[in-house]
Amino acid sequence: MAKPEDDARKALLDRAQALLSNDASPTVKKSLKSNLEPLAATLLLEWIVGDKRFESQSQQTEYWLSRFYEGIFVDEQPDATRIYERFGINLARAGYLARLLRARRASQWRQAARAELKMQLERYKARAEEARKEGQGHVTEFDVSLSPGAADEMRVVYDRLAAFMAERERPKPPKAKPGFGNSRWFGVPAETLLSILEAIATGDGT
Repeated sequence: MAKPEDDARKALLDRAQALLSNDASPTVKKSLKSNLEPLAATLLLEWIVGDKRFESQSQQTEYWLSRFYEGIFVDEQPDATRIYERFGINLARAGYLARLLRARRASQWRQAARAELKMQLERYKARAEEARKEGQGHVTEFDVSLSPGAADEMRVVYDRLAAFMAERERPKPPKAKPGFGNSRWFGVPAETLLSILEAIATGDGT
C-alpha cells in the first residue's frame, strides 16, 4: 500500500512533467519521463551536502536551468517564453536568463539555432525554387519566424555569403519585420532563402 508521502511525490512529479512538457519535442518528453526525478534528486542532494550552494537565489536558478538544458532540453535553445511557461519565472527575468545561458554555451546553442533556421527555411524551399525558375527569385518574399538565436544565425550566414560576393551579385538581405513576443519575423527573398540553405548544406555559413 502506497504511503501518503509516496502519493504526494508522485503527484508533484506528474505536475512537473506536465509543466516541463509544454511545447517540448518527443525527445524531451521521453527524457523527462526517465531523467526528471533523478535530476531533481541530484540538485537537492548537491544543496544538502553543500556541493552547490549560491550567494543568491538568482545564481541558483541560473545553475538549475543550465542543468535542465544540459540534461533534458538537449535539442532546444534557451527561450524566454518556454522558461516563463515551464518554470513560472517572470518574462523579463526569463529573457535575461535565456540570453545568459545562450552566451555561456554558445557552441551547443548555435547548433540548435542552425537546425531551427534550416528547418524554417526549408518550409519554403519548393516555392522559392519555383519563384527562381520564373525569374522572380529577387522579388518574391516569404515571411519567416525565428527565435533570437536562429535570427542571429541567419545574419551570420548571410554576412559570410555577402563577404565573398561582388556587390552587384549579393542576394538581397532579409528584411526585419515587426514582431510580437520572443519571435523575430523576416521577409526573406526567394533567392536569398535558397542561397542561405545552400550555404548551410555545404558548411559555408560557419
